[in-house]
Amino acid sequence: MSKKMMLAGLVAVGCFAFNASAQTAAVPAEKAKVQVEATKATVPVEAVKTENSSPIQVGFWFDVPGYTEKYKVHGFRLGFPFSGTSMVSGFDLSLFGSHINNLDGAQVSIGYCGTSAKSYGLQAAVGVCMNTGHFDGVQLSLFNKADVSKGWQVGGGNVTDDIDGAQVGLANVVDKVKGFQAGIVNVVTRSIGPQIGLVNYADRSSFQLGLVNINKKSGMPFMILFNYSK
Repeated sequence: MSKKMMLAGLVAVGCFAFNASAQTAAVPAEKAKVQVEATKATVPVEAVKTENSSPIQVGFWFDVPGYTEKYKVHGFRLGFPFSGTSMVSGFDLSLFGSHINNLDGAQVSIGYCGTSAKSYGLQAAVGVCMNTGHFDGVQLSLFNKADVSKGWQVGGGNVTDDIDGAQVGLANVVDKVKGFQAGIVNVVTRSIGPQIGLVNYADRSSFQLGLVNINKKSGMPFMILFNYSK
């Protein structure tokens, strides 16, 4: 009888110890879960990124002072006599010239306006307007250059690889134009639209109107007054 009682007592003690250890292990797990939920509630999923920008800048040379390179402009930048090179969203006015990364607005100078990446708006200068990427808007100067343009080039000479819009000037040179060319001399590889000038040259042009019209894919490659090809 005593052996049975001793055995029952050992079983009871064992059950009690097992339950106690299980409860002890559950408490930290539950506590950890609460801490995780609290952390999720207090810490945002993505940290808010701050942008280095300023509403007004004054530059004296390209990247001088240094903040003209490091801080973007959302507002107005004055270059006296030069400025650059960070992004400008707003208005960039320089005496002799500025070259910036991106433009979203207007860039005006007596000498030179340049951008090196996709830009939107107006470039206007007495001397040169140049974009080495994609420019959507209007370039207005004695000489305009863009890799790809969607808009207008107006000046003494206009050069681009591909334009969806118009070239108006003394001499216009483009690989492909979807729109029109108007000038003294117009040169294009492929024109979807008219060429209007004294001398028009194209590998293929849908319509040419001028004194001399050379259209290599036309039934008559050389014609006076007008020419066309499909």
